[in-house]
Amino acid sequence: MASNRLRRLGPVERIKRSVGFNTTAIDDDSKEESSFSASAMQWAALIMSVAASLALLGWVMLLCRSGFDFSDEGYYLNWISNPWNYPSSVSQFGFVYHPLYRLVGGDIVLLRQANVLVIFALAFALCATILRSVAVVRIDVRSSLPIWGAALALVMAAGSLTFFGLWLPTPSYNSLSFTSLMGVAIGVLLTGRKRSKSVLIGWILIGAGGALSFLAKPTSAALLGCAVLIYLVVAGRFWLRGLLVCVLIAAVLLIASAMMIDGSLAKFVNRVLDGVRLGSLLTPDQPFARMFRVDSFHFGGAQRANFALLLAITFTAMFLGTRAGAAARIGVAAIAIFLTGLSMAVSTGALLPNVPYHPFQPMQFFAITFAVALSLFFASRREYRGPSRNAVALAVFFITLPYVYAFGTGNNYWEQGARAGLFWLLGGVVIGSELTAKNAAWRNLTPIAAAALLVTAGVVLAATQNPYRQTQPLRLQTSPAEIGPDNATLFLTDNAAIYIRKFRRIATDNGFKTGDPLLDLSGRNPGLVYALGGRPPGASWILAGYTGSYEFFSAALASESCDVLGAMWILTEPPASFSASLLQPYGIDISRDYQEAGSVRSVRGASRTEFEQFLLKPSRNHDVARQACERARLIGR
Repeated sequence: MASNRLRRLGPVERIKRSVGFNTTAIDDDSKEESSFSASAMQWAALIMSVAASLALLGWVMLLCRSGFDFSDEGYYLNWISNPWNYPSSVSQFGFVYHPLYRLVGGDIVLLRQANVLVIFALAFALCATILRSVAVVRIDVRSSLPIWGAALALVMAAGSLTFFGLWLPTPSYNSLSFTSLMGVAIGVLLTGRKRSKSVLIGWILIGAGGALSFLAKPTSAALLGCAVLIYLVVAGRFWLRGLLVCVLIAAVLLIASAMMIDGSLAKFVNRVLDGVRLGSLLTPDQPFARMFRVDSFHFGGAQRANFALLLAITFTAMFLGTRAGAAARIGVAAIAIFLTGLSMAVSTGALLPNVPYHPFQPMQFFAITFAVALSLFFASRREYRGPSRNAVALAVFFITLPYVYAFGTGNNYWEQGARAGLFWLLGGVVIGSELTAKNAAWRNLTPIAAAALLVTAGVVLAATQNPYRQTQPLRLQTSPAEIGPDNATLFLTDNAAIYIRKFRRIATDNGFKTGDPLLDLSGRNPGLVYALGGRPPGASWILAGYTGSYEFFSAALASESCDVLGAMWILTEPPASFSASLLQPYGIDISRDYQEAGSVRSVRGASRTEFEQFLLKPSRNHDVARQACERARLIGR
């Protein structure tokens, strides 16, 4: 019988069998060698991605010492450094960040770096929680999730750095809103109907995050509450007791905040309502209904090409990830290595040395999300189950969060929401995690993380090349300048550094002291007020150029005491300044009551517009000025 079986084999196979050639052993060795090569490449891809993400984080941290926007960042610092100076405010971010400001001793670099680290750490916690929440339900017990999950979460967290796409790294209501959304998202992932410690923590996080969202931006907080409630119902996670815990935590935190800020709940409510009224004066032509809108966005030719290419590459990687065999695994790893290498080349400027700024660039994250969704149609139904109801609801919830973040702003919603573009990426990560979790194929998520890293590197590079309202890239800003009451050092352009040094010298020579009130009549330079250590009266920034700027100006100064207005110094920028006649209701005649202390010429913005500003000091005795203000107010009544 053995000879008959041998005759039935082919001639080549008979020769192999006759000499004892073990083909099964060779096949097994070949498969083992291929599997080892695939595993080695996958580890190499992951290690490269982690190294690139940490390098990108380190680069952003280093850049925190460079650049300064005299408008928005000046407003943030005026508000954070002395939040109790002003009786009305819609956002309370100044009170939230004030302890951090005092902790770092007014050091702007450390303040910025702390802001970056808080955002990155929360993003890491959010990404890790996503992977864990999917793993608990879907994963094989033999999975290597702890190592791969932590590493992947670290790489994905780098996507949060797109928040700094304008290069405004100083903490603000925007950063507080973004961090609160991430906190709520973590809580949402932990919620459920079971009684457990993690579920309770989830409901507490939703309440705490909601309270912080209100302190940052009440309009976003209102929409966030609706979005969370809809998700909980659709995903089948609604639990009345948990919701009561959430509401209780939010109420306790808000009441405690009100007591710390104003000493009573009634005064805090009045603060917020007065802030709303003051803000409405600035933009009277913006009706309430305009908040509920969907703006348009535009991709240029290069952006459309990048979007299509990124979608194709990510889809290819996800498609290969659904195939069996070492060759497919090697292909997935190779794509991840390629994308990581591209991100390194982009971040160093080797690939795109002069990248322009595109306001909608973080929307490239949608290419990754679309690629993951598309790969679902090609996955084997035996090996990969479709996404659960919770996963679909969660993905939609994440994708809507940038809209929640932008809700209420006067800017384009897509452009503003792009700063929270990490959530667009996470919508795809949720689906991708479920797609790979059943077979513990976490390595297949590496290309998603690497593709996100490439998008982030491009956004950060564009920010460094085109910092908001600044004349030069950050790498060219090498002149040190001391800023603020604590003399923090930043590296600025030569023009900006000279501008600050000259004004600080003029102010010091003429007797200006830290904490003296300084009114910016230019309406565009709260940063100089902070740089000189001054106290802006009425509001931390009285903005010029809006329809209701004059009404806003008058209402802001009306809230100040005559004691402050009588000691006030003035910064002017003819002919762009507010009219000096606006000061007459407070007994002030600039031509009679002030004298010029000095002036400085400089340039601003990418267009390098030239301007000249004048610092005016009061020539009257403080008591005389105060009494004139009081008399003028009595007459005005």
